[in-house]
Amino acid sequence: MDGPSTYDVLLRPTPDSRYRPGRAFLTSDSLLLATSRHGRLTRLVGDAADGLLFGLPESLGLFSLHAVSRTEATHDPETLRIRYADLRALAPFVRPTGFSLHLRVEGRDDDVRVRFRSNEEKRETVELARELRRRARERGVEVTLFDPGGRTRLLSLDEER
Repeated sequence: MDGPSTYDVLLRPTPDSRYRPGRAFLTSDSLLLATSRHGRLTRLVGDAADGLLFGLPESLGLFSLHAVSRTEATHDPETLRIRYADLRALAPFVRPTGFSLHLRVEGRDDDVRVRFRSNEEKRETVELARELRRRARERGVEVTLFDPGGRTRLLSLDEER
């Protein structure tokens, strides 16, 4: 069974960059990681207005911190595209500040880092990791788990019974 094909995330594609809101999209052959179309000032103002109005603008769909569509992600040259066949290892983990997923990809020296910020962040982290591992297996690649170190605890990807 396929899970959702879109996740609101905070992305850090390189160690030198800052985490930015965006979305992860699962396509038929790759994972697309695209940052929000909103600039820093727009995100600040929108987030402040959303906070002052008790989340009403976001719940009504008037503003989304993670605003980027699948079409925008597909055509944006800055979108990070990770083919499922290029995945080598992943680390779904929890640390004191929340849930994250690090990906090791063929041809990249550094890990791709994704954080989750929602009421369902643990479920989303495990769900995305399972789906990525499943899709990589379909392409003949065995994705291993790795421990990113630090104050982290790996999450189990085994089915809960």
